[in-house]
This record gives sequence, structure tokens and C-alpha cells, in this order.
Amino acid sequence: MTTVVSRLYDTVDTATRVADQLRAKGFPESTLSVITTPDAGLIAAARVGEAATAAYARAMKAGQALLVCRAPVTPFGAARVAMTVADSEAWIDAGRGKCNEYIREVADLDMQTPRILPKHPLMMTRDDYVGSGWAGWRMSDVFGFPTVSRRRDYKLSVMQGTRYMSRGFWPRPLLSAKPRPSRVISGGRLFLSSSRSVSTPHKSSVMSGHPRIFEKLGFRGLSARR
Repeated sequence: MTTVVSRLYDTVDTATRVADQLRAKGFPESTLSVITTPDAGLIAAARVGEAATAAYARAMKAGQALLVCRAPVTPFGAARVAMTVADSEAWIDAGRGKCNEYIREVADLDMQTPRILPKHPLMMTRDDYVGSGWAGWRMSDVFGFPTVSRRRDYKLSVMQGTRYMSRGFWPRPLLSAKPRPSRVISGGRLFLSSSRSVSTPHKSSVMSGHPRIFEKLGFRGLSARR
């Protein structure tokens, strides 16, 4: 979003003085225009709206000057500063009052498709912002940290050499080539097994002799119905 601030002054010196104040505030030359003739083509080229252009062309007399400031959206508050400085001097009402027009900027995507960063450090940035001398126009300056860094060469591997990565922080290797037997315990016995755990199949009952398991444990599992 660009704010076009335009004011008609009685003398060229007044318009020039306002332009100098805007330059001192950090506005680059590419954002300022001082028009001294009632030429509608020059006024429209300064990005003044059609209705305001016609009004200025009719109202402007010999010796007067029109100041146009195209304040960008960044740095934040630039448009407000431009309005304050423009209103610090007496201006002539051309029938439009305080003429502050807002223009929505649309990026030309066809120019951006061949490369992501063509010639400039930011993608989809207006040409009159880049290299214009505007202080703090980059997003890095707005947020206070670099959004685009210089290219750096990174290592292809995590650690140099042929060591295992585990040996860099663990005293023993995570993998070993030591041969292992097919059984957990040597000697042929099964793991967690004994002569009591491996025996002949049991009968279909829980315990031999068919005693109730609860009586064996010393308490009743069922009680008489009350």
C-alpha cells in the first residue's frame, strides 16, 4: 500500500522547503515530486488520482507549486510523517481538501517467475524501494533480524572421518560384529525354564484331584446367596 500525499502551495519556495523537510526525515528522492506547471500529464505521472489531477490542473496558477510525496507502507508510519510535514506549511485547497490517496500495489508475478531473487535481496519488492536510499525498507530492518543470509557450505556428513557416530558421545559401540549362539543360555536349557516348568501335559482341571482352587488358597470365591 502506497499513500500519495499531495498539497498545492502558493510559492515554489514553500513546496521546495517542504520537500527538503521530507528528505531530512529519510524520504528518498524517488518518492518526491515538485511540479511547477499545471500540466495534467506531469501530475498524473506523479501517481496523483484522476479527479485530483484535474482539480490541481484547474486551480494551479503561475508561481504556485504542487508537492507530491509517495509514502510507502514501510517503514511503518511513513505516511503519517508525510502528512504532518505537508500540513506544516499553509496550502491551497483545490477543491479536494487534504488530498491523501491510497494505492494498492500489485506485484508483477511474470517478472518473478524465472528466479526467486532476481537482482534484489527481497522477492516481489517494488523497484523504487530497492536502492532508493530509504532507511529501513528491508523486512530485516523492520523485524530486527536478517531474513536472508549469505550462502554457507555445510558438511555432508554429521562427523568427519570413519568413526561410528556413537563413539563420539558413547564409550561403547552401539553395533557389534561379535558372533552370538542361537540359544540364549548355553548348554541346551531353555531360557527361564526348569524341570518343574517343563513337564508332561496337565489334565483338563486346574489342579489334580479336583480341589477347589479357592479352598487351596484358604478363602472362598463364592458365597451363599443372601
